[in-house]
Amino acid sequence: MRVKTTQEQTFADSFINIPNSQLDIINKVIDWEVIAKDLSHIKVDYSAVSLFKALLIGTWHNLSDEKLADSLSRDLVFINFCNFSLSGNKPDATTIGRFRTKLIKQNLFDRLLSSINLMLENNQLKLSNGATLIQSARRTKKIITTHKTGEVYEIDSNPIQYSDDKDARWTFKAGKYTYGYSSVVTTDANGLINKATTHPANDSEMTHFEENVKQAGNQKGVRVLYDKGAASQANSEALKAQKLRDGIMRKKPKGKQMSHWNKLRNKAISKRRFVVERTFGTLKRTYGLARSRYIGLEKVASEVNLKAIAYNLVRAANVYINKGLNTT
Repeated sequence: MRVKTTQEQTFADSFINIPNSQLDIINKVIDWEVIAKDLSHIKVDYSAVSLFKALLIGTWHNLSDEKLADSLSRDLVFINFCNFSLSGNKPDATTIGRFRTKLIKQNLFDRLLSSINLMLENNQLKLSNGATLIQSARRTKKIITTHKTGEVYEIDSNPIQYSDDKDARWTFKAGKYTYGYSSVVTTDANGLINKATTHPANDSEMTHFEENVKQAGNQKGVRVLYDKGAASQANSEALKAQKLRDGIMRKKPKGKQMSHWNKLRNKAISKRRFVVERTFGTLKRTYGLARSRYIGLEKVASEVNLKAIAYNLVRAANVYINKGLNTT
């Protein structure tokens, strides 16, 4: 039997006074009917929008599916935000997990990020790009196997048994080895994430530079800011071909001093690029992106996009609060 959830209040709900929260602002700034259309092909027992809101709550509060299901059964603010009835049925952990899997298989998290960004669009300022490493949910296993030859134990060849996360890769950056993935993120000047693209950690972001810039859907004439790792004639020409302004920091020439003007240029770009670094810091510190929850490139990419959506919604709500904007 299918379970339907609506915003209709029951008799029990009428006696509950739900306190105002940041979630009320998010409910007002987002047109959930648009999200419902994006999710219209997902067949589930509950409202797909309600389950998507539940995933957002789980992301904001770093909850497992089991803890999320438990919270939805007793937290009045969460129940109200997800449009569940106080006395009605709530999804269990299995239902939440299956819903997430359906979104991943249909690659809907990327579309949902784009739809929500259109609603938050402020058509201003510049875009900044950067990449961050995400550790795999699995660790590589080092197994030393031996066999006895007479009285001597000899170490067998190929002693490393790799993790069951087959898509994760090793990379070395900033003096540290990391096994996992690399995510390239494009933000606007307010730190809102415009696009997130995830690759195995050893897959250099520079090999995807032109592709990442195209996917970001930048408006013509926007200056794209990037660190000096992207500095090359080919990348500068790629920006020019897309009618975008070159904001890539310059490298110091080998055996030569960097020119005074390039030093000033790099300093000016760096002052603006702190926004994307701040975004990475929040995603890792608050949303647990330092280490993935799931295994496989497809699932990790979807995890990054879901956390990008959650981050953008909170960031936008804070902007509304700080600027005293009207959301009615």
